[in-house]
Amino acid sequence: MNKTILRIPFLCSFIFPHLINSNSYLGWGRKKSFFKAQAFAEKKGLKALSLEDGFIRSLGLGKDGYAPVSLVVDETGIYFDALQSSDLEQLILQPENQELNLRATSVIQTILHHKITKYNQKSQTLDSGKFNQKTKHILVVDQTFGDQSIKYAGATPEIFKQMLKQACLDHPDAIIWVKIHPDVIAGKSKGHFSTADLNHPNIKILIENYNPIDLLSLIDEVYVVSSQLGFEALMCDKKVHCFGVPWYAGWGLTNDKFAPLEIIQGRRGVNRSLEHLFACAYLKYARYVSPVTHKRCELEDIIDLLIPNIEVQSTLALKLTAYGFSTWKRRFIRDFLAFPKVEINFKNFFKPNQNDQILAWGKKAKLLKDKGYKNVITVEDGFIRSIGLGASLIRPCSLVFDDVGIYYDATQPSKIENLLKTTELTSTQYERAQNLRDLLVELNISKYNVGVAKKLTKPSEDQKILLVIGQVEDDMSVQLGGVEIKTNLALLKEVRRNNSKAYIIYKPHPDVHAGLRVGKIEEQVVLQYANQIELDSSILECFEICDEVHTITSLSGFEALLRGLKVYCYGMPFYAGWGLTHDKFQCDRRNKNLDLDTLVYVTLVEYAVYNIEKTTSMNIPLVSPEDVILYIQSQMNFPAETSKETWKDIFLKFKKIQNR
Repeated sequence: MNKTILRIPFLCSFIFPHLINSNSYLGWGRKKSFFKAQAFAEKKGLKALSLEDGFIRSLGLGKDGYAPVSLVVDETGIYFDALQSSDLEQLILQPENQELNLRATSVIQTILHHKITKYNQKSQTLDSGKFNQKTKHILVVDQTFGDQSIKYAGATPEIFKQMLKQACLDHPDAIIWVKIHPDVIAGKSKGHFSTADLNHPNIKILIENYNPIDLLSLIDEVYVVSSQLGFEALMCDKKVHCFGVPWYAGWGLTNDKFAPLEIIQGRRGVNRSLEHLFACAYLKYARYVSPVTHKRCELEDIIDLLIPNIEVQSTLALKLTAYGFSTWKRRFIRDFLAFPKVEINFKNFFKPNQNDQILAWGKKAKLLKDKGYKNVITVEDGFIRSIGLGASLIRPCSLVFDDVGIYYDATQPSKIENLLKTTELTSTQYERAQNLRDLLVELNISKYNVGVAKKLTKPSEDQKILLVIGQVEDDMSVQLGGVEIKTNLALLKEVRRNNSKAYIIYKPHPDVHAGLRVGKIEEQVVLQYANQIELDSSILECFEICDEVHTITSLSGFEALLRGLKVYCYGMPFYAGWGLTHDKFQCDRRNKNLDLDTLVYVTLVEYAVYNIEKTTSMNIPLVSPEDVILYIQSQMNFPAETSKETWKDIFLKFKKIQNR
């Protein structure tokens, strides 16, 4: 096994059980390392296994240091070597499985919708104006000179020129787009076409780094030798002409008139569906390791991780200016934004350039916007944050990046408000939202997860019990989300005025009670309007004994909704105005009634983003809310060091949530 292979993170998880059996040598593809492994194996009468990157590999390129989340391990050959059989070929020869095909259909739809490919770094925005809709567009795919898959597909370098000529003959009235490999454009590799080869009035060169699925949506037919782009074209329902024998040729899905099919004589020769090929290659042949658990997982788990990374990455410039971030915040903001090619320039004392895409925290973002800066993304803590308060410099596991406004500012629109107004959940998303809500409630997870898990006794069986939540009075959520009531005392007075016979419990904000922030009310004053002050127990324990929650804008109101409590809002938090809360005031922009699951899904899945440090080794910055919930739970139970067995048990218990 060579050193490059040994450096792959969590290699043991990829190659299990072969490692345990200790009866195999490992090499890469058809490179020298494989042939050395093969020679050693033959001497000892053992197997030589061939490793390669999977078909959905990573967030960035391997040459840029991005570790694979997918590998293939082949005992027979390797998928791109058509000169002999492979484990993949043997899988495809098996009868089709209807259940597996249905799963493949669902995954393909997700891949196409989110434009997931082998490498998922940010692509150039597609200029559709180049592609006249009245004209037919043909794509001819070049590859790097010396690419192993060309030789092992039974092709030669000369076949590329023949392929281009054939495309021109087949489509005399079409535009022939020649896609040059990015490594060739960068000058790192050589391609197969000379200037003379491309000197044709119908030929145009495509040098832009477009997302393949974006590009294929504007293409009518595709010509390839052995490129994986050919299979992605089949997924996009395009006609594909093969001039070599890639793994997906010879099954009745491609035009193989010009392919050297003699090299697979007697081996393939049966027709198979696209879904079957996908299921065999992507679901059964390729292996996946979760950046979160560092254990084997399914492709769907990897896709769930890639989606938020792709979506957030697409909204960011490659050069970002982070303005006004304290030293401790700089450490974690880099983790959340560790995308390929993204550079972050931190500025504290010098104002950023007006043309920069700027990240700024809370108040600082508002100050910049007030001064006329247009391209400002407001950063704030998310809703499943940590074990401990931000005021104690506890690293967050969740943030929000809002390029419209910010969720706590009801004076203007925000990204979450726009999402809540427009999102219509699918049945799968509804199921995920319900499972997510169940998981939060069952594991007793809140934003900060502080306070003593002390069971409270219900103080009265005859009275309605109200929980009034105190806040930091100069907090932006109160100042920009409050309407008339912006102090804790005013809130208490209002609740008591409307509920003269109720039993009222007042829970002050921990930072306020500690004297660190504004909003403290003296005990004797509180008890003029409340029956009880609760200082020690967690907010979740308070929920267990109350009938209603009353708040200005606290996130605790949202957490109460998750637990089926009535919530009364005296300001305009992000979750108010949608028909789920009892609101003292109205917001004209919020004119739609939502169900709780839509609120949960948009808030926790679409709006907030999540990061845990353990994913750094596999270069996946963002994870799912479910991942963070389970991580926080494990840390709460075992803060020093999480037992591997216990983590496994917890993960398996809630595996259903990730099978969505």
